[in-house]
Amino acid sequence: MHAKTLRMNHDYMTLVHCRDKAWGQHALTRIGSIFIATTAVGISVPGHWWVFCVVAMTIGWAIEGVFYRWLRNKIDHPDKLDPNDLPRIKQQTIRAIVCLVAIYGSPFLALAIAPHPGPSLGLIFACGSLLVICGQHVLDRNMVYWTLPVITIAVILCAIRLADGWVGYLLGFLAFLLCVNTVVLTGASVKSSEDLIEAQGRALRLADELDERVMLRTRELEEAVKVAEEANRAKSRFLATMSHELRTPLNAVIGYAEMVGEDVRSGDLGSTEADLEKIRNAARHLLGLINEVLDMSKMEANEQVCRPNEFNVRHIAQEALDAIIPRAAASQTQCELEIAPSLEPIAYNDEGKLRQCLLNLLSNAAKFTTNGTIKLSCRPSGPQQEWIAFEVEDTGVGIAEEDLPHIFLPFFQSDTSFTRSIEGTGLGLAISQKLANLMAGDLVVTSRLGVGSTFTLTIARQFN
Repeated sequence: MHAKTLRMNHDYMTLVHCRDKAWGQHALTRIGSIFIATTAVGISVPGHWWVFCVVAMTIGWAIEGVFYRWLRNKIDHPDKLDPNDLPRIKQQTIRAIVCLVAIYGSPFLALAIAPHPGPSLGLIFACGSLLVICGQHVLDRNMVYWTLPVITIAVILCAIRLADGWVGYLLGFLAFLLCVNTVVLTGASVKSSEDLIEAQGRALRLADELDERVMLRTRELEEAVKVAEEANRAKSRFLATMSHELRTPLNAVIGYAEMVGEDVRSGDLGSTEADLEKIRNAARHLLGLINEVLDMSKMEANEQVCRPNEFNVRHIAQEALDAIIPRAAASQTQCELEIAPSLEPIAYNDEGKLRQCLLNLLSNAAKFTTNGTIKLSCRPSGPQQEWIAFEVEDTGVGIAEEDLPHIFLPFFQSDTSFTRSIEGTGLGLAISQKLANLMAGDLVVTSRLGVGSTFTLTIARQFN
């Protein structure tokens, strides 16, 4: 049990309360009263009755000191305390207090038969002991019945000795009533102590709950701050990247348009067709960048929906792979397609979104792979083949382990010396994962830096 939980245990708090009250606040007063009683007996009572008082006082002090150190060692180290030991420690404490009361009360009992003024002194100090029992013996409701007998007998006998005949017996009866009232007051004291302990327990529990809430809210705020800072950095990187990405095709369009204009003015139209093709390519690239940003904004606004239709899985996979073969060939990279024989050829889902996802994944593979292999695999997935899995496996640069949790965040780009030289907005993977979710599927990645990456796209075979 944790120390904080242990401090809310009723038995533990009762022991702490007893230690603080009986041995902490009132120990010097109690021991001082016993010393004064012994001194008074030695001065006023004839004979050697004071010797008995000194012996009892010395034995009581020795037992009290040893037990107090034992109890303090137990309850002052809650981390080392076994909760199952608490009932045993509580019972031992009760027995020790009963023993101490009997030892401390024995001189008062003896004074009942001592010469005068012994009975008077015994009655006074025995009544004082009743007050101590009433206020301090709060470990258990039945504890008073174990601690009162010696003191009760001392009070009654001392009261009877104060007078002769029926007056003495009357005083003894009144002393008995005093002891009965002590029992009643002790019960009320125990009840008040238990109520106080319960209130302390509730206060501790509420304080712990408040601490946990504060810690939880603090962690949430820290996470929110981190997310906000990361989003701010991502947007800053995105703006810097987009300004470069958009400027490049625009500059190409402007430059080649000026060249075409010069060719028209000079009448030399030999290279015009090639320049116009370059303008078209730059414009397509620019349009693709703008479409990516628009797609991302639509998804953030929840405006994208799935429009399912029937299509042939093999045809879609082959078309997507064919589209990136020229780029892969430029970097001496081989492209492969593998279709599992058990795969149903016809699927019912959003063909356009699937094509976009595959093109994004294959284009990324072609960007980051040189002198390697890109393999597109299609297979059924799920216990009843209710999904189709598309795996895009490459032997490219791979992704660092610390970047994997962020790879599908918008605008995120792995920060390596190679990837920094590759053009891109950092939106392709984020868009692909959201599109996969729209098609009732998902997109996950496994990768090793310097070895390659495998992106697994799953979609529902029959979209409902």
